[in-house]
Amino acid sequence: MTADNTGSSLDTDGLAGGQGLAPTVTQQSRVACNGGGGPLGHPQIWLNLGTDGSVTCPYCSRQFVKAEG
Repeated sequence: MTADNTGSSLDTDGLAGGQGLAPTVTQQSRVACNGGGGPLGHPQIWLNLGTDGSVTCPYCSRQFVKAEG
């Protein structure tokens, strides 16, 4: 995993899509997703976590959730 400039974590293990991956936990209310980058990734997009504290990437289905606390 690597951290983007917002301090959230992004999976960069080269797996296509977010299916089967544990949700990415973040302290931020806005996260970036690039699908893991490389040839299996997608264009980097920014997503805002909803009022329920989660968001799913429309490209790769990776889930991001707000850390409790």
